[in-house]
Amino acid sequence: MMAPPAPPPSSTDTGRARARNVAGASGARSPASPALRNGSVAAAATTTTSDGTPGKTRKRMGGRGRRLLRPRCLAAALLAIYLPYLYFVASKFGGGSGDIEEKARYLRPRGRGPDGGGRGVGSGGVKPPVDDFCGLCRWRDQSFNCNERVEWVVRTKEKSVAEAKASELRYCTNANGCKDKIDEEGFMYCEEQKEEDVAARKEPNLDDFCGLCQWRDQPFNCNERMGWVVKQKKLSTEEAKKSNLRYCVHSDGCKNDKVNEDGFLDCEDYASGTGARPPGYTTGTQEHVMKEPELEAILSGQMLLDLAKRDRSELLKAAGERHKPGEEGLRDRRTGEDVAASVLIAARDGDRKYDDKEGGGSNNAQSIQKPKEGGRAPGMPVLTAYCEPLNQTSWETRPLPVRDGPAVKDLLFPVEYPRVNSCASLPAQWPVDSPPVDLDPYLPWIHDVFPTSDGREVVFVAQNRRRCYNGQRRLQSGEKPPRGVEAHKGYIHIDYQKNYFHRPQSALFQHVPVRRTNPGAGADEEPRYRLASHEEADPDGIETRFICRFKSYDLASSKLSVVGYSLSRHEFDYDYHTYRKGYKHSATEAGFDNHMIWQSQLLFRCPVPSAYHDRVRRGEVVANDYATLYVDVVPVRTAPRYTPPREFLQPRYEFHGDPEGLFDPDVEWGKEHLLPRIDESGRWENVPVCLPSLMAHGLVPRGEDVSSARTIEPNDGDEQYKSFIPGPLPPKIHKVVACTWASTTFRTRSNRARVGDGKRRLREWLEFNLLAGFSHIYVYDNSGAFTDEDSLADVVDLFPTERVTRVDWPCRICSNRDGNEGERSSQYAAESSCRLRFGTHARWLGSFDTDEYLVPMGKFDGMGEVADELDRKGAKVAVFKSSPAKPRFGLLENPSVTTQGDGSFTPTVPDDETFLHAYNCNWEQFPRKNDLSHRRKQMYRADNIKLHYHYSTVTVVSQMTEKETKSAGESWLHRYVERHVHEFDEMEEATMLHTKTKVARNMLNWRSRCRSTTPSEVNCHVGFPFPKDKADRVAAGEPVSKFQSVGKEGYGHNCFINQKIESYWWPKLVEAVKRRKESALN
Repeated sequence: MMAPPAPPPSSTDTGRARARNVAGASGARSPASPALRNGSVAAAATTTTSDGTPGKTRKRMGGRGRRLLRPRCLAAALLAIYLPYLYFVASKFGGGSGDIEEKARYLRPRGRGPDGGGRGVGSGGVKPPVDDFCGLCRWRDQSFNCNERVEWVVRTKEKSVAEAKASELRYCTNANGCKDKIDEEGFMYCEEQKEEDVAARKEPNLDDFCGLCQWRDQPFNCNERMGWVVKQKKLSTEEAKKSNLRYCVHSDGCKNDKVNEDGFLDCEDYASGTGARPPGYTTGTQEHVMKEPELEAILSGQMLLDLAKRDRSELLKAAGERHKPGEEGLRDRRTGEDVAASVLIAARDGDRKYDDKEGGGSNNAQSIQKPKEGGRAPGMPVLTAYCEPLNQTSWETRPLPVRDGPAVKDLLFPVEYPRVNSCASLPAQWPVDSPPVDLDPYLPWIHDVFPTSDGREVVFVAQNRRRCYNGQRRLQSGEKPPRGVEAHKGYIHIDYQKNYFHRPQSALFQHVPVRRTNPGAGADEEPRYRLASHEEADPDGIETRFICRFKSYDLASSKLSVVGYSLSRHEFDYDYHTYRKGYKHSATEAGFDNHMIWQSQLLFRCPVPSAYHDRVRRGEVVANDYATLYVDVVPVRTAPRYTPPREFLQPRYEFHGDPEGLFDPDVEWGKEHLLPRIDESGRWENVPVCLPSLMAHGLVPRGEDVSSARTIEPNDGDEQYKSFIPGPLPPKIHKVVACTWASTTFRTRSNRARVGDGKRRLREWLEFNLLAGFSHIYVYDNSGAFTDEDSLADVVDLFPTERVTRVDWPCRICSNRDGNEGERSSQYAAESSCRLRFGTHARWLGSFDTDEYLVPMGKFDGMGEVADELDRKGAKVAVFKSSPAKPRFGLLENPSVTTQGDGSFTPTVPDDETFLHAYNCNWEQFPRKNDLSHRRKQMYRADNIKLHYHYSTVTVVSQMTEKETKSAGESWLHRYVERHVHEFDEMEEATMLHTKTKVARNMLNWRSRCRSTTPSEVNCHVGFPFPKDKADRVAAGEPVSKFQSVGKEGYGHNCFINQKIESYWWPKLVEAVKRRKESALN
């Protein structure tokens, strides 16, 4: 049979060939490029043996030759099957450019919109011609050609080849029909072309270049841009003019008399005339992609509409129990009416009334949520969440449809929270575990709210509820994702319905510009806003997300009146940080973005009306333990932006990159998108404005200014970035403080074990840290997440209130590794709350678990001294290594007491021993050589950090613009690298001893595993320390392998003792614990 002609290389193959190493000189052939790919069927038919030698026979080892009849027949059969398939492929893809549309139809993904599921085009889109496409063109001055660009677009944006070529045609057309010579780098020069919809316009040439044009709305003209291109990209002046010609042509010629007040000529983008929008980026409605019926009902808002029609008492009765028996982990499996019922039950009875059976029965709402005295009196405003039905399919229309305010008002689903009735207990009472966010995903998932010490702003600490449903599972072989659900690397979300429902949570992290439509309104009139561009927005509305309305309640007249409005601001710009981190998107539509930890914590502020600054600062807006000042928080409801973050950065960043015009507010929102009135919008209403944090916890007397408290002596580091921080810096009263999130009992990740030594651990940990020089310690007590019968209050009460403060924090983590690494929402929020409430009044702050001991070393006897040394070195972040230490076998309770049937036992520290001493045995000698980067912890300058969790995620410097960074004397890199980081010298400054609890499952086969003489972290989980003489020699630099030995118990030496802990800190801790016990008895 004659083989059909092989297809010519595709356009993408042409791009690959340029970068591929050619092996033809040696005759070698890559396994991925068989002879058939080059059309040599005969070569493929040659019979070879398994070792690569040609012939019909081979010798079997130790035997005689035999003919290979069966393999030969098998090869012939395979060839007979393969050749028809090859002919089919050749007929489909072997045509030239004239068959491109047939190829496109064959390759286009099924079941998607016109652009393959990416950004949709208008219903009237026109298919552009692709005959002029030249794959050898250099793509937009980058280091790759147009063929490679098309290949990337097809792969990552799920477009067909034709659509990909059409989208890049403007950059991939050669004037001589792709016949010019290629340069020394293998590219063909191609100037940027205009779009097909303006093909009739006159083609500009170099004579039309106008250097006075403002280049793409940036603060420089085209002459300056051309000079930069010549210098940076090593192009000739002519080439630089050509590459920027589309932005540098004025329709009336280049005349000086037409420059604007900034000295520029306003020149339209010649390629498009509308701001360089990409092809197909038009108004209209995208083709809707049908989804699973349940998912359609959730995203269309029909679920809440149906629930709103139900009788609430009937709904609660029908829903049954909130938790289903036998469930594993903390993943929330409620759906439909059970979600609404649990929200209503939490509102009626208290958020943590229904706890799991193992935790000690149902929480007694009275014991946790009833204030000791005073509280919200009858008639005072009640915290209420107004849930607005959301139709996410409206996002498919550009511009975004305007909501019908009066109609929306009739559909609002109010949920009242009468048990939120005490300022002193506000963090404990706030509805976190069953929030109304589950009904309206545009409401922020608030965990804490408090005013700043100067009374100027109300701070909100919220979390991203969508991340609670990011657990994933792998698709089985042959399994397809549910209709409308996107898979990622073979995985889909376990709770994809809730994950998709909570997509609006991502929008809350992105700013929106707004403009007042009634700027001359009186003080009593509600301001009205419309969505706008950055250039049109009001100064305080350029980067906002929430409208804040303040109301005051008069106790004498029982009258509630509006006292002012403001627009929120984020604690930092999330999109800009995504850009600085080098990520392509701040959020993804499918929700596979858990790795971006800064998207977990939503931090924002509402400015307080100026007339109330002093009253809030002095605590005068709180009467009898409840607020008389309230704020309503109204989210601006726009679709999340899934474009690269640089596409909509604020003008203040003076971004000089090359945006692709993927987000245009005039297209997305229109110029007349008026937001509904506040009472016609979903919102949080009557959020109480309570006392400033130090005053609320008795650290500053009621009515006094924080600055009247004893403040520490300022140093140079306090002022370094002051000019880049909005507002005045709060006074600092502590040098170094610590925060911890702890409980009486807890579950390990994946709920593998329950640990109940929280009280004892906290008592010893507090004692040590006070000895080690921490000025103050803040304990976020999470015990209420597990039980209502106990808390850490009795432990904290053993210590003076001026040194230790407890914050009742009973909210749960929303996912404890359920198909992913878990979402530690309660812990994330606790650290942010501690940093923003208390860290603002401290110079240095560290957030540690109660099994982590930061130990001063060398000449230092306290962390205050260490902090002073860090300031002298100009450090902003101090890093220390952390790896779990081993509890010393000889100091533990006899294993026979806790031995289980499988031979394992629970390593238990006796009551007369301390964790610090028992765990003083690290598998690696100090100073440790291993990097341990994934476990490193930090202590940091609180005024330098905007967001922190394990590491300094966002800093003041990372939020600076390029100009600000350079003016501050810092070096600029687009991809931010942490600066002023100091790694602790473990022998001379400080070290971390991690006394992580070991449970029975760690001790399986421990008798055999602990006989190993090679120290490692995981082989044996209990410690058998090296003798001091051998440990000293290892510390001096001799290899540990030289001293591998077995102790008298028959187990291998596997850890090293820190001598300063052993001889200095442990005796001091024992003495302090003893004194504390004696004091408690007296």
